[in-house]
Amino acid sequence: MNAQRWIAVGFLGLIALCLASSSLWLPSLGLFGDEEETASATTTPEAEVAEAAENEAEAEGTPEDGETEEAAAAATEELTPTPEPTLDPAIAEMLTELEVEELGPGIDPHITRAGDFTTVDPLHRAEGTASLYQLSESQRVLRLDPFMVTNGPDLKVILSENEMPRTSTETMLPSHLDLGDLKSPTGAQNYPIPEGENIDKYRSVVIYSMSLNMVYSSAPLIEVRGG
Repeated sequence: MNAQRWIAVGFLGLIALCLASSSLWLPSLGLFGDEEETASATTTPEAEVAEAAENEAEAEGTPEDGETEEAAAAATEELTPTPEPTLDPAIAEMLTELEVEELGPGIDPHITRAGDFTTVDPLHRAEGTASLYQLSESQRVLRLDPFMVTNGPDLKVILSENEMPRTSTETMLPSHLDLGDLKSPTGAQNYPIPEGENIDKYRSVVIYSMSLNMVYSSAPLIEVRGG
């Protein structure tokens, strides 16, 4: 009996010792790991609401890729200067000769009538194009470009009422407009039309020698479509 009693007392002491030291050996066995993980994984409704609000604020503060590209494109467009329309070099040259610094708003210089020079004979001929430019409501210019004519004495540039004059009479009658001396037998050149002059009745440009009373060449003035 005494032996059994001492065994029982020893067993009870061992149990007491185990309970007293449970804080040391129980964690190593992992018995409470799941509870801790479950506790950490469990969130309250208040925490979920706070997290959702934070995510929404971040989404609102960060622009979408499309919005970023549009904003960058708009910024680039604002910084890029709009190119001004390039003026035709021929028109720019005529404006310089007329001492016109700039055209008024809504003015679009254009060719109203034009034609190619013809050959009278092998010794009296010209090549190139004659064009009538309307620079503004009152400013008109005859331009020879390209141009080449057989050189001769006292050559004039004349507007004639006949479409293809070959004699002095056909050139001068019933009326004509003398635009002055031919500036050069070759190369582009301009001849301003006097303001107020009605040139609708003239049907050709004539290169005419006053001293020889001879037509060197002529170019019919044909209406340009849209001019």
